[in-house]
Parts: sequence; structure tokens; C-alpha cells
Amino acid sequence: MFEQVLQAPPDAILGLTEAFNADPNPDKINLGVGVYKDGDGKTPVFNSVRKAEDRILKEVTTKSYLGIDGTPVYSAAVQKLLFGPDHEVVTSGRAVTAQTPGGTGALRVAGDLIHRAFPEAGIWIPEPTWANHPQIFGA
Repeated sequence: MFEQVLQAPPDAILGLTEAFNADPNPDKINLGVGVYKDGDGKTPVFNSVRKAEDRILKEVTTKSYLGIDGTPVYSAAVQKLLFGPDHEVVTSGRAVTAQTPGGTGALRVAGDLIHRAFPEAGIWIPEPTWANHPQIFGA
């Protein structure tokens, strides 16, 4: 089924900040960096984030980034949860798991994969999403 899926091109998000900075539009919104900024362009640190950081700092052992596939231990646990630990697709090593930046990110990644592998396939999008963001979906 996935033999026609080609490797994705390099991540283009790295150039988005440069394009944002070069854009003279005063009403622009930077959606590329994935952080919240207030009306003054500052990124506040929420109390919940401070508490989480304090907790993490007590337990952290490394500052390296995760690989593009995410955490292997987490991926293996997800596969066992979805298929069962003794399912052939898990025991044979044929299951592949990709981690994404949140639920919406997962839906976007899945939608892009389906479109690239099966361009004729349709993806159903709920009415509130479509109605509120027609410019995104080409309406």
C-alpha cells in the first residue's frame, strides 16, 4: 500500500521566519515558529510552563533534540497499544510510528501523506473548520 510513498522533502519551516521578517505587511502573523506572542510581540512565560520547567529540570539528563521519528520507546508502546503486543505487525517489525506536534499536527501530516500517496482520495473536513477557514482549504 505504501510502496508508492516517496520520502518527503526537507522541512521548509526553517525559511518561514526569514520570509516573515522580510514581509512589510503590518498585519502579518507569524505561524511558523509555534509560540504564542502577545500584542507587543513578546512571548510571555505562563505560570503553568514555569511549573513544568521546574519539574523537568529536576529530572532532565540531556538537552539533545529528539530524532525526526520521535522517542523509540514511546513509538513501541503506541504500537503495542494499537495492535496488541503479540500482533504480527508488531512482532515482525513491520509497524512504523511517527510522532507529530499535537493532534492537529498529526491530522495535517496524515492528510499530506494521503494526498501524496493517493491524490485522487478525498479527505472529509468538519463543517466548522471549513466554514471558518476557507482560505486554507482552497475554497
